[in-house]
Amino acid sequence: MDKYEYFRGLPEVGIVPRAPHAGPLLRHVYEQEHGRGGFSGKVAHTYHLYPPTNWLPGETRVLDGFAPAWESPLQPIGGTHLLLSVAPAEPARDLYRGMARIVANATAAMNVTAPAAPMDYFFEHHSATMVFFVHEGRGTLETTFGPIEYKKGDFLIVPKGIAHRFELGAGRHYYWMYESFAGDPEKAESPSTGRFITHSESDYRYPRSLDTRNEAGRFDIVSKVGDVYTRRVHPTHPFDVVGWRGDYLPYRFAVEDVRPLVADRSHVPPSGHTVFTLPGCYLCVFTVRSVEKEGMWLPFFHRNFDYLETLGYHFGDFFSGGGVVGPGMVTLHPVGLPHGPKPRAIEKWLDGKAGAVHNEVAVMADFANPTRVSAFALGLRRADYMDTWSGYTTEPRFTWRADRLDEIRRAAERLTDARDTLTPPEGD
Repeated sequence: MDKYEYFRGLPEVGIVPRAPHAGPLLRHVYEQEHGRGGFSGKVAHTYHLYPPTNWLPGETRVLDGFAPAWESPLQPIGGTHLLLSVAPAEPARDLYRGMARIVANATAAMNVTAPAAPMDYFFEHHSATMVFFVHEGRGTLETTFGPIEYKKGDFLIVPKGIAHRFELGAGRHYYWMYESFAGDPEKAESPSTGRFITHSESDYRYPRSLDTRNEAGRFDIVSKVGDVYTRRVHPTHPFDVVGWRGDYLPYRFAVEDVRPLVADRSHVPPSGHTVFTLPGCYLCVFTVRSVEKEGMWLPFFHRNFDYLETLGYHFGDFFSGGGVVGPGMVTLHPVGLPHGPKPRAIEKWLDGKAGAVHNEVAVMADFANPTRVSAFALGLRRADYMDTWSGYTTEPRFTWRADRLDEIRRAAERLTDARDTLTPPEGD
């Protein structure tokens, strides 16, 4: 009879014992548990050549001023829409030393970084799981569990506490980074649409191979807890892992694997494009998709009373932007303040100039009240952004006319029996 290889209950790579905390192999390797929820949540075990607590005595110290823009002071955003220019790259700043905070609430935050120098240390975020979106750049995310190659348009999920380092490829780099302080990001799905819209968990790419390092030297690990950064030094490489098992893992998710929810006869609200939910925040992706045939293909004017809306523009001419926003920019639309399509965009809608495809990619993160904005972000704002809606006060088709009410009454009378052309024909 042929020999069968059975799948185990948890993913595993490399050399692992038959079961956690048990078996003779544990007399030869050093097991480390990475766990959430005390000892009752998601967990992964790594098996090391050397004890993970072998830091050098007397070398551990707090790093003052490590990432000043990441701790940029916060203040209430008030009732003004903001458009932020591309975050400038700071010379000789690596990915985390150059991290800058944009907005934050009690459970989530948005940051930007434009690294221009390599990391000469490893990093562990002990206060949040991080979701990166790569607006520009490519490279390798090196982790305890193995390497993950990434490129422009990828999401990278780095779980809380996991040691890692970014190896940057050639060229310019610019990333948006979302912190989740109160829990890990969860895949968004609706009971009515199933597990494969707007994407499938099979689209997640976990490490599949190990790059075990049996190296001696001085290896710095910087950890972040709140706004305190601490460095410790180890005499052996932190990626001395010979195997791992578990479901608490870093992974990559490509934006091209988002399968958007579309509707011919109605406009899908932003929440229909959610890919991840975080405590106090939901993360949505607007991607290349067909234009609505019967429904309004622009966002309706709206006032969000519970969330501050952030939108990072990645690719294309965003369908509601009216040529005002461009790739790399970020808009902040605060709670309660009405917003919606710019005048040029709604003119295209009113004139029936829809194309066949929304050729764009943008990442929206909505943060629950109260959310505050950083001094760093305010330094990037475009002063005239509120004025980009000014066409509604100057264009004749939008401004006051004495006969406007009568015009609407006539239109309503004329359209009383109007039906969508895509609906079934009425019976005799």
